[in-house]
Amino acid sequence: MRLPAPTVHRPRALLAGTLVLAAGLLLAPAASAGITPGPGERARSIRAPHCTMNGAKTIAANRHVRVFRARGEVFGCRRSANRAYEIGHGGQECQNSDLIDSAVVAGNFVGLNVRTCSLDSSGSKVSLVNLRDGRGRFSSAPLSTPGSVAGYDAIRGMVLTAAGRFAWIGVRLSRGDIVAAEVRRRLPDFSDRSAVLDSGAGIDPRSLRLRGSQVRWRDDGVARSAPI
Repeated sequence: MRLPAPTVHRPRALLAGTLVLAAGLLLAPAASAGITPGPGERARSIRAPHCTMNGAKTIAANRHVRVFRARGEVFGCRRSANRAYEIGHGGQECQNSDLIDSAVVAGNFVGLNVRTCSLDSSGSKVSLVNLRDGRGRFSSAPLSTPGSVAGYDAIRGMVLTAAGRFAWIGVRLSRGDIVAAEVRRRLPDFSDRSAVLDSGAGIDPRSLRLRGSQVRWRDDGVARSAPI
């Protein structure tokens, strides 16, 4: 005589709650409005048919992606997408926000020169965002040494490859004069590590160029280069 199959009672409410919790744990943390996503964070996205909005003004673009100002913020998206990622603030004030001073693009990546402000100080950083998914890949201060209240650190040049290799010139200013400068690059596959390629106040802050796989600059009038 065949016995009937046992009845299995599944705790449906518990299973549903477990699935929701698991899905939540898999989601990357989201950056706040007007804030550039840090490494591992995903930028907030909004509807932007064909990667544009009314009144949008392009900051940087290539055949894959576009970065533009609109509605007081800065957005980036793939040209084929219908949603744009909010990657920073686009107004004149940087109080409590990440103001985008400039941007470079290559492939699906955007490198950002970001200015930040508090009530009594201001500073800069570089950030790298992949516009395929809106996630931050890298962020760093302009220089490898800490700044001081008497000076101001800023970005004076950036270059980027389609593979996400990223280099920049950071400077330290005091009373309008450059007192220190560095050529730095992101170490591939790291979200928070970089290498100093050159340092000294004689670095031409506007000389950074990309030639193939080499980054080039001038120091005291002498041409220098290194792999990016």
